Amino acid sequence: MLKSLINLRTPLIQRLSFSTTARLTKDIAAKEVKDEPIKFFGSKAASWKAKDTRSGKAEEMLWFQPYVVSGSLAVFLIYFCFLREENDIDRKLEGTLFEHIAGLEEVQLTMTYKHNLENNIDNSSIEKRLKELGVDPKLL
Repeated sequence: MLKSLINLRTPLIQRLSFSTTARLTKDIAAKEVKDEPIKFFGSKAASWKAKDTRSGKAEEMLWFQPYVVSGSLAVFLIYFCFLREENDIDRKLEGTLFEHIAGLEEVQLTMTYKHNLENNIDNSSIEKRLKELGVDPKLL
């Protein structure tokens, strides 16, 4: 009678968790733990290729996929290179970077001039362009 009262007072969750843990410990005890290394060459891991993990099986690609991709790329390039009209962005890209950024050419030429002086390289063309831009190379 006392045992039945104790069983009624213990919550249902405790009884369920106890039975679950008891079942798990029986399962673990039932499995034999071996102290020897796991054999690689006789397992499925020996025949598994890393390529299959990275990119999937070769059968996943449709047979016509390369043709569709090549055709789409060809149509895009024909349109982009030959059929479309020029716009204002294309006209802006025609010029050099020196035309778009003020002062960049002077900075580039002075750096090249200093580098050429250190390495004993001819600076005549750089000096000529610096004079055209209004910069005195002797002050550098």
